[in-house]
Amino acid sequence: MKIAAVIAEYNPFHNGHAYQLHRIKNHYGYNFVIVVMSGDFTQRGEGAIADKYARTRMALLGGADLVIELPAYYACASAEYFATGAVSLIHGLGCVDALFFGSESEDTDSFAPTPPALLLRAANILLEEPPVYRKTLTDSLKRGRGYAAARMDALTAALREDALSAILSMPNNTLGIEYCKAILRMNSPLKPFAIKRIGGGYHDADPTDTYASAEAIRTLLLGRPNRNADLVKEASSPASATTNLLSVEHIHSASFAAQDILSANDTLSALVPHATAQVLAGLSRDNLLLSQNDFSELLHYQLLLHESELERYADCTPELANRIRSLLPSLLTKTTTDMIETIKTKSYTYTRINRVLTHLLLDMTADTLSVLTDKSAPAFLTHARILGFRKEACGSLLSIVKESARIPLITKPADYHPTGIGASLYQSDLLASHIYQSVTAKKSAKAFRHELTRSPLIV
Repeated sequence: MKIAAVIAEYNPFHNGHAYQLHRIKNHYGYNFVIVVMSGDFTQRGEGAIADKYARTRMALLGGADLVIELPAYYACASAEYFATGAVSLIHGLGCVDALFFGSESEDTDSFAPTPPALLLRAANILLEEPPVYRKTLTDSLKRGRGYAAARMDALTAALREDALSAILSMPNNTLGIEYCKAILRMNSPLKPFAIKRIGGGYHDADPTDTYASAEAIRTLLLGRPNRNADLVKEASSPASATTNLLSVEHIHSASFAAQDILSANDTLSALVPHATAQVLAGLSRDNLLLSQNDFSELLHYQLLLHESELERYADCTPELANRIRSLLPSLLTKTTTDMIETIKTKSYTYTRINRVLTHLLLDMTADTLSVLTDKSAPAFLTHARILGFRKEACGSLLSIVKESARIPLITKPADYHPTGIGASLYQSDLLASHIYQSVTAKKSAKAFRHELTRSPLIV
């Protein structure tokens, strides 16, 4: 029995994700794919476009067999911590053979996948920090380079290949390096494999390709004044018709019939699987698609409440805290996106500020994050929260996971009572879900769903 894992956000699930899952199973011969997925908030530092249960449904209908939640403290963190938490969770399951991820440079186009040599070399350098790496890093920081840029300078110098810096700095490669680094640091038996990314780039907001980025799709869903009126028509064929991912050709053709799904937007209907289109149409009809600005009022409240202690929150330096305080009166009349634009500078990027505001919103402190990412104790995850699974996986896969897992599996949230740092991690997930649910309940005029009443989704 061959079991693979994928780390994802599916914000939302699209053709590229379907291609990846199809390739893992049908090209490389893995029996099951376990997905570790961000919950209601993402690594970019914002609420997901749809809640974790809707995105779990998209994943399961798209070919995933089991979806497990990546705790919010890791899901909303920088690349290193995001990767650390996700790899730790997969390692804790004790039954996964391989971790697959997208890459802009690596290509495993063979019937036997090969490890991403370049990314592994980079990961080893970051772990070992040889003298040339440390010297270049120090010199770059002294010249005023930001940490990410200085680290790339140092990595390029250690690799002794200047041409590699552009390749390694691409978003998926950056995450891939961190995945490899986490595997090496934990001495995990996981084998890392990269699948060449196809179509639009990670940050490409131009939806002109069959394989567009999630950002481009979010722009289509949320970037129009009448977005909720545009997407009210659901596909007429039953969801069961989309549960089998047959071939790449199938991805390109019948499953994306424009006349059946999201008929008001032919471009969007060509970018996502048929089942995803159905889910998105239902969410849009019920006014359940969220944007950053839906959290603006809660952020105003948190800024007022914690003005004097902003430094407590993860990623918020004293300098950044002082800048936010100096701008506070004007921020309280702005949307989230306008707040970020007002705060950001050359030193503080949009994504950095986005994460800081999300940490404030979710009460994620620097002290707790420090404990959860302590490099001297590489086993971080204390539990695995199951969000959903396919019926076909109910027997064999779940049995294997239950027998091999080194950490508790949560299927009934109300029955799990952790202690110590595990309690902090779990309570932060509950708070994140409840904040997200409170916003969706207000926006959609639907009942609030308490997280302790939820059970895994079965497709």
